[in-house]
Amino acid sequence: MTTLILDANNLLYRTFWVNKRNYNSENLTTVMFLRAVKSYVDKFKPDQVYAAWDKKLTYPSTNFRKNTSNGAYKSNRDSEVAKEAHRNDDTIKTLLNCLGIKSMYPNVMEADDVIAYLCHNLPGKKFIITVDKDLYQLINDDTFVFNPIQKVTVMPDNFTTYTKGVDIKNFLDYKALVGDNSDNIKGLYKVGHKRALNLVEKFNKTDPVNILNNQQYDIYKNNKNIMDLRVGYNFYPEEVPKYQEQLKEGMPDKDLDTFFEICNNQEYDSITKNKDKWIHSFKLNDSLKEILVKLNI
Repeated sequence: MTTLILDANNLLYRTFWVNKRNYNSENLTTVMFLRAVKSYVDKFKPDQVYAAWDKKLTYPSTNFRKNTSNGAYKSNRDSEVAKEAHRNDDTIKTLLNCLGIKSMYPNVMEADDVIAYLCHNLPGKKFIITVDKDLYQLINDDTFVFNPIQKVTVMPDNFTTYTKGVDIKNFLDYKALVGDNSDNIKGLYKVGHKRALNLVEKFNKTDPVNILNNQQYDIYKNNKNIMDLRVGYNFYPEEVPKYQEQLKEGMPDKDLDTFFEICNNQEYDSITKNKDKWIHSFKLNDSLKEILVKLNI
């Protein structure tokens, strides 16, 4: 079993900004998003695909990350840009559904927490599509991250190559020390890459409380609590049941006829003109499964 997990918001923002710089077309953002999804399906040939979104099932709501950071967490995000990027969400999600791709949503947490839960609970190999290095903490022998900008699959064997020497076992501690500018999480004062590497090596020998002063330790522990995705989806008792409910619904049935009908109505010409290629990409696994069933494999 091979599962492809899309960090859907991350992918949408990347296609939105590329499109905005060059064309600024709402339709083209959607087409670029879908074409990217197709390329990942072609590359990894998954048995199933999930798209994890940040949109919450319980809204309005906030979560402990915002509360424990006194509102600083992700406060550097531009809400107006977010609205613009998500203008065509309904169409995108309908089209994903037609392709047999399951959209998943957090209850009050975030897409990263949904992705973490899927990685920790689904069997087989998992490939996460994202440029968000926070998700590198999920990498193990069965879970990998494909970075579409670098065009590399990060896994245990090459992990330190793409983290500037940070080992997997130290990754979360390292992030807690240096912080995360994209999420507006401040690290320890005057602790950069080299010093953080030295500190996490010492953490392997003794408890951090014996190395950091009280203020540093409080920042480190608070940051780690915010960043640890296993903490995230387990923080509220009602969170995981919402994921389980969505999984029990099963994968959506593929409906390529409706997919192409919508694309035709929306004038997504680069898709409709290459209909055979799309059918090949999203019917291939179905054909393989039918053959395996007939052979009792």
